Amino acid sequence: MKKLPFFALALLACGLLASDPKIYWGDSVPPDWTGHWPSGLRTVPENSAFVRTTSSIELLEFIDALKWKSDKIHVFNMYTSPRGRVCPVLVLASPRITSPEEASRSGKTVIYLQGNIHPNEAEAKEALLLLTREILLGRMTHLLDRLIILVCPSFNMDGNDTWSLNDGTPHILSGGTNALGFNLNRDAIKLETLEVTALNRMVFNRWDPILMYDGHAMEDVQHGYAIAYATSSVPAANPGPRTYVWDTLFPELRRETRTRYGLETFTHCGIDDRWPPTVWSHDAAVWTTEAKFVAGAYGLRNRMSILAETPIHLSFRRRIYAQYALLAGILEFAHRHGREMQEVCRSADREVVDAVRTKAESGALKNFTAGRYESRGRIDILAYREKNEPGFIPGTSVRAAIPEALLGPPILVPGVEDLTNVVGTAEAAVPRGYLLPAELDFLAGKLRTLGIKVEELDRPVRAAGEEFVVDRLVKTRRGGFAMTSLEGGFAPSRIKEFPAGAFRVDLAQPLANLAFYGLEPQAADGFAAWGLLDGTLKSAGARTRSVVYPIFKYFKLIE
Repeated sequence: MKKLPFFALALLACGLLASDPKIYWGDSVPPDWTGHWPSGLRTVPENSAFVRTTSSIELLEFIDALKWKSDKIHVFNMYTSPRGRVCPVLVLASPRITSPEEASRSGKTVIYLQGNIHPNEAEAKEALLLLTREILLGRMTHLLDRLIILVCPSFNMDGNDTWSLNDGTPHILSGGTNALGFNLNRDAIKLETLEVTALNRMVFNRWDPILMYDGHAMEDVQHGYAIAYATSSVPAANPGPRTYVWDTLFPELRRETRTRYGLETFTHCGIDDRWPPTVWSHDAAVWTTEAKFVAGAYGLRNRMSILAETPIHLSFRRRIYAQYALLAGILEFAHRHGREMQEVCRSADREVVDAVRTKAESGALKNFTAGRYESRGRIDILAYREKNEPGFIPGTSVRAAIPEALLGPPILVPGVEDLTNVVGTAEAAVPRGYLLPAELDFLAGKLRTLGIKVEELDRPVRAAGEEFVVDRLVKTRRGGFAMTSLEGGFAPSRIKEFPAGAFRVDLAQPLANLAFYGLEPQAADGFAAWGLLDGTLKSAGARTRSVVYPIFKYFKLIE
């Protein structure tokens, strides 16, 4: 009997040989996977053999072409950028709808899909344009029977038109930040940028998507998957939506992308620096239990989120195909299970509010301010022995030659520890609410931007609660940012009175976990951790002595 090569044995163990569908490895894609369309409906990558990406003006031209061909699209402007570019959001619905109120009355499941938060990772932008074409004019029109799909192909419009030369494809690459140099995918809590502020105000707060998707690409990939996905893992979030995505959506999505599109997909992780690897970890892929990422913070809203990344060393065509396949799989799942997804999220809303109303006044309600990843057990993964160390293409000055081993089937590595289970490591009491002095009106504004209800007091209020005593303010460098740690502890307070003009946040609202995470003094990357209160604390004398944190946690209002 002829012996099979090792990689074939590995794939047989994975169930990828015999009668299973053809799997596309490396840069391979199915022939004619984009279909055949007239020139006016072809995207920039299609018209350039997938070596160019779409500029902002070309994006608007493509959207305009779709509007002339379909009555199932409405377009609104999320923001106008510092450089004067508009950011279009496409609302796909049958019949066409033009407002969040119409969407709510329809009872359909609202999904938000986003590309280009980092425009140098342009594959999701291009996949979303292809997908929108299929939904409006092609074989995916049935999705609009049950879904309302919001599509923002290019969230970072200024970054999209900041060009540089690139080895590999696309040959001319967009920038990674916005016009002011901000990384938009670190701004979900501190809200420094016009773009993320507009995302909250114009999309999240108004349309309330049940699920949001954020498309990316990833460097230094050694795993063997066409695209890797994650969901919000902030431990302060209600676990219901996160558990549903992990235990129900992801397994079905993995089957869908394999059987329909011939791609192997799995969780967004990295391996340890050894062979064979022993650890499969979110930490190694820069996915965090903190809420700084847009898809991470979205879990604090009691909603579902997915972030997905393609290996950036592969061809632009392949990366677009991988994003397209995963996005299509997500939408097909939502089409089948949308009502169930809605109920999971609405149930989380009710649980959060009920817990505050029944437990917060006594001090019995707790939530997490920090977390870490622990093991789910051991799993088998697909990985490559070689790292991506591209050489020069012969006869050129282009360093983009991918090692052949990374373009073929990967190796099945058994018994790797799966470090993706989020657990809380620090906690604090969840109060009935918070009271903020009038001078913290800028924080009240950020809370409102996040959709949190904030009341400005029209008369004095007396409350019993606790206050945090800051013994030491420590600045540390973490994740590339200067972060603040507040050392100290909570102490019971005498009844305090706040005058008219102060702000009250009653946590008996669905976004209580988001408010808690932002306002708690020791939340891993809440408002205080991002340094938003440094000036207030230093003015109070925090450099030389203990001071009181200016946000008061109240458990009971005193009549």
